[in-house]
Amino acid sequence: MVDIILARHGQTAANREGRLQGGSLNPPLNETGERQAEALALALQDEQLDWVVTSAMERAIQTGALAAQYHSAVPLASDGRLNEISWGELDGVKFGDARAGLDAVVGRWRRGDGDAKVPGGESANEARARIRAAFADILKESAERGYGKVLVCLHGRIMRVILAALVDKDLQAMDKYPHTNCCFYQIRTELGDAQTTDPDSLQFAVVRADVRDHLAAL
Repeated sequence: MVDIILARHGQTAANREGRLQGGSLNPPLNETGERQAEALALALQDEQLDWVVTSAMERAIQTGALAAQYHSAVPLASDGRLNEISWGELDGVKFGDARAGLDAVVGRWRRGDGDAKVPGGESANEARARIRAAFADILKESAERGYGKVLVCLHGRIMRVILAALVDKDLQAMDKYPHTNCCFYQIRTELGDAQTTDPDSLQFAVVRADVRDHLAAL
């Protein structure tokens, strides 16, 4: 049995300014984001974490390091395949100005066109391919090392891609999964005799969904 806690990174200046923050933007956490990550750390301090994996983006790396502060012996790793989806020409644009182009692409995803993308950006299917490969390696490493619980710190849209791809096996389910900075989901899979760690061949269940109680006082 492997449990994976998927946590979104803390707030950045781009988040605060209401800008679309995709894979080409790499800002650090702001002060609020650091406090959110500290709250996440407190929420997870009694968890038996075996490994912390982050995307290769600064905001996720910082969040993972802060969230793991009560687990000093736990190894940390980063993986660029977990980076946020690229929004191409809309990266860094304020949501109000990006809304028409963004809604057009997300609407096509909802209708089953996973190949739709913003010009210069990444499609849902392209994002799914890289996260599938990343999670195959995470599960393989967990099976080999006997890890039972892994914290993965990453990004809002890519977290929706992961949940829809792993739990629902259908990218049209992405909208089922709301999120905010430093919320988390916990999913579980049974590897059995570990003959396969291919996420497409495994069943995943949501154990905890959109947990954000730890953020209430912020």
